[in-house]
Amino acid sequence: MMNHFHEVFFRNFFKLFTALIIVGGFLYILTPFLIPVLFGGMLAMALSPFLSYFMTKYKWARQKALLVLTSLIFLIGALPFTVFILRGSKIISEFFSKQSIAGLTQNIQGKIYAFVDNMAEHNNIDPALVREKFDNFSNQAGAWILKTFSDLVTQIPDLALAVLVIVLSFYFFLSKEDHIRKLFNRYFYFNQSNSDKFVSVMKSSCREVFFSNVLTGVLQSLIVSLGALACGIGDFYIIFVFTFIISFIPIIGAAPMAFLLALFAFFDGKVGQGITMSVIGAVSGVADNIVRPYLASLGEVEVPALIGFLAVIGGVIVLGLPGLFVGPLLASMMYGVLPIIVKEYFPTENDIPHRTGEDLD
Repeated sequence: MMNHFHEVFFRNFFKLFTALIIVGGFLYILTPFLIPVLFGGMLAMALSPFLSYFMTKYKWARQKALLVLTSLIFLIGALPFTVFILRGSKIISEFFSKQSIAGLTQNIQGKIYAFVDNMAEHNNIDPALVREKFDNFSNQAGAWILKTFSDLVTQIPDLALAVLVIVLSFYFFLSKEDHIRKLFNRYFYFNQSNSDKFVSVMKSSCREVFFSNVLTGVLQSLIVSLGALACGIGDFYIIFVFTFIISFIPIIGAAPMAFLLALFAFFDGKVGQGITMSVIGAVSGVADNIVRPYLASLGEVEVPALIGFLAVIGGVIVLGLPGLFVGPLLASMMYGVLPIIVKEYFPTENDIPHRTGEDLD
């Protein structure tokens, strides 16, 4: 018996070794695209019911429905940012055509110093000391903003590539949905009931994770942009899109945008508008840390609000921005998918023993 084992092992050693090298090398070169492919798969599971809706409602072929859905996803994501760039460029060009950069800088600096002097006078503080401290802070903040902006600009090609990979992965996973389901049934070997439940829970969890983040971003953007519109600060559309982008910043959400607008209002002598935007910033911060985990817990799987909150925070701490999606998804899997696997190993008398996998013969 031992000799037979050694014979089989040595006969297949180089085959297995070669296979491991090929698989390992292939996975290694795909590591830069792991997160975009994961997002594409999650998005495909989240929007799979919409594909079925198009096919059923309009009697479309699967390929046509998939092309329409993919085009809609691309337009929904690309169109607002295209309009944002065009509109923002126009506003900026018109703004700088009316005044020079030097004049603008001098005007802003004068308003800031006037604000600092007024604050120092009311609090019995030496204005020169306050100006010195403010200059140090503004220099450090300016350096940080410049570095952040530079990093963002240099990452634009990577972000564009990541978006392209997400869209392509979304299309691929939905186009191969039936094939993937057959592979799942064959190798996971769930019984029919647990197999359907497993897939349903995964789709529901992905749908809730994506929609909770998007809806929270839209809610925060509406709060900030409507507040700015009411206070007469900035352009509604520009503020809405920019706030939606930064609403995905972990933990703090869109609050910094509102506080920045409040700061501009204070420097411009609009104290009432500044106080209003400060309150709006606090409200938007609450929306980010309460509404997001609450929406993530409203799916097919009942995840306690505290666990949902900790999953969001923990996911962000461990994974950064992708943790906003991965953390809640793992929480849903813990409460939804894990019990299905346990049930598969410890079935009750009512469980149907019929298997969905292919026979072993």
